[in-house]
Amino acid sequence: MGDLIIYLVVFLLVVALVSWRNLRVGAYLILIILPLYLIKFKFGPIPTTLLELTIYVVALVWLIKVWLGQARINWPALRVYRYPLLLILVGLILGTYVSTDRSISLGIIKGWFIDPIILFGLMVSVLDRQVHIKKAIAALMLPAVVLSCIALYQVITDQFITVDGRASAVFSSANYLSLFIVPVIVLGFGLLGSIAKRWRWWVVVSLLLMLGAVYFTFSYSGWLGLIVGIAMLVLCLRRFWVAALSGVGVALIAVLSQWQHPKFQQMLDLVGRSSSHVRIQVWQTAMLMIKENPLTGIGLGLFEKRYLEFASRLFSPPIELRMLHSHNIVLQFLVSTGLLGAVGFVWLVVNFARQIWQAAIYNRGILAITTLAGMTALLTHGMLDQAYWKNDLSALFWVIIAFGIILSPNPIYAGYASHHRN
Repeated sequence: MGDLIIYLVVFLLVVALVSWRNLRVGAYLILIILPLYLIKFKFGPIPTTLLELTIYVVALVWLIKVWLGQARINWPALRVYRYPLLLILVGLILGTYVSTDRSISLGIIKGWFIDPIILFGLMVSVLDRQVHIKKAIAALMLPAVVLSCIALYQVITDQFITVDGRASAVFSSANYLSLFIVPVIVLGFGLLGSIAKRWRWWVVVSLLLMLGAVYFTFSYSGWLGLIVGIAMLVLCLRRFWVAALSGVGVALIAVLSQWQHPKFQQMLDLVGRSSSHVRIQVWQTAMLMIKENPLTGIGLGLFEKRYLEFASRLFSPPIELRMLHSHNIVLQFLVSTGLLGAVGFVWLVVNFARQIWQAAIYNRGILAITTLAGMTALLTHGMLDQAYWKNDLSALFWVIIAFGIILSPNPIYAGYASHHRN
């Protein structure tokens, strides 16, 4: 344990030194290690992760440089989201107030809201040009490719860590892998279309590896998110009928390739013990929770603990006796943060769409288009699964929000850091 602490201190000191020399590199390092939230520590009663400590170190360097006048905080960009964030904050406070396990609630606030929002503030303050977005996307692709290689190794060696024999890399669920990789794939297409030809080969190889990994997750909700995200990408670049035909064509190929697969047949079963039937029960249970606790939710982080309590009132017995989350990003906000928190989340997404829309639709910027498509893929997947309430996924969500601000054509928000470079 002593050696581990020494390695941790050395790593964080290196991160601090690198960030002091160049804050942008510090931000890229955070993106590269997003999956390392799985490396956990505990200092007394306070749990933390390697990802969290890295965010704090880079943020501390950033604030010191702000104090010294060597960096700035992009307050104009942050103010765009102040009201949605205020509603989310109120929802988190209410959800924690009614929670019977404050330690879980406070841990969620810290890991899934404070940490990614710090990362968001850092990125919109130190990244200010398209080349920085390209480097940030490349940084996201690096862990996604590593995870994809691990997943493909599992397929080749038939050594899965999931009971259902689906590629999941280091995660306990194949869905977790697809949730992380799918938006990165869509962003990767933007990188492919915006860099010099001599560098495109590695992006193509990376995209093929990630697509292969997503295929072997057999996460149909992930496939759907990818199809809709790419359809949005094509729609912004081409005419509507091209996007429609492309989307229908890819969806048809996906369905035909899986028609005889047991998992696909099970998905079509809405009566028996299937994933689709389970989701329907979970959604109905979540709606009962919301109906009885509309303002505060049932308690932040208590869905798993209280699921059977509510599900047993609707089904006798429910198919699954234990569920981690509601399998829908909006329902999860309603259940966890109440109406105010959910309204804040939806408002935040609408603000993001308004900011990026002009750059994507009218200016036809490829990075802006893929940022919009990446968020579309994430939210589409989130309608059927858990696309926010996890350390790496919440960070990825806020990174895409940051891209939207940086690429915004509004000079008040975009390019703010250009006069305050390291």
